Amino acid sequence: MKLLNKIAVITGAGKGIGKATAELFLKEGAKVVLTSRNKSDLEQVIAENESKKDNITIIAGDISKEETIQKVIDETISKYGKVDILVNNAGFGIFDNMVDSKLDDFDAVFNTNVRSLYLITKGFLPHMIKEQSGTIINIASVAGKQGFATGSIYCASKHAVMGLSRALMLEVRQYNIRVCAICPGSVATDFFRADSQTTLSSSKESVLQAEEIAEAILLAASLPENATLHEIEIRPTNPRK
Repeated sequence: MKLLNKIAVITGAGKGIGKATAELFLKEGAKVVLTSRNKSDLEQVIAENESKKDNITIIAGDISKEETIQKVIDETISKYGKVDILVNNAGFGIFDNMVDSKLDDFDAVFNTNVRSLYLITKGFLPHMIKEQSGTIINIASVAGKQGFATGSIYCASKHAVMGLSRALMLEVRQYNIRVCAICPGSVATDFFRADSQTTLSSSKESVLQAEEIAEAILLAASLPENATLHEIEIRPTNPRK
């Protein structure tokens, strides 16, 4: 098992990439602390992984709220005394032409995609520094490396994740802490929902699946500790209509 007895915190773990990562980490022997807004989604993860339920801790709450972040940190450290892997997966997008966009949407996207990532990472860092080890994996996007029309808010948030990841890697490598930004292309998840005002441009079957992103996350988390995958750009091999 690649992650035997490792302690992993995964945000946005109720569905999609977060859930797929949680299930793969459990198969590889990790103990996982899972967060999501929707408690029933987290309970479903437990139900679908009954044999490993003792290795699952769930915390329902809005990760953009400081009280939720602090609860995740406190419960993880209280239960396990450390954190080995932090997967900052929670995030969403709202798309519109900038001229028609809303400040409330900007604030909501940045609070979840950037501010919460900053706060939970900052909160766990002292514990990783104390242990002189740890892996931080930030789920960015190819939108964090390029722009597209109607994506000004989302692209800006993911560019911020990339900037934070690149700077943080240089700060914490002295403590044997690894930082990896993963930049997926189109993934068939609930990201492409009606209220986000965006749709997949290729067939759902031909784009990336959540389980494939989870494999990339596992790779970043399970390399020998002397090696760092700092950035992974992963795209569908042959997206088509």
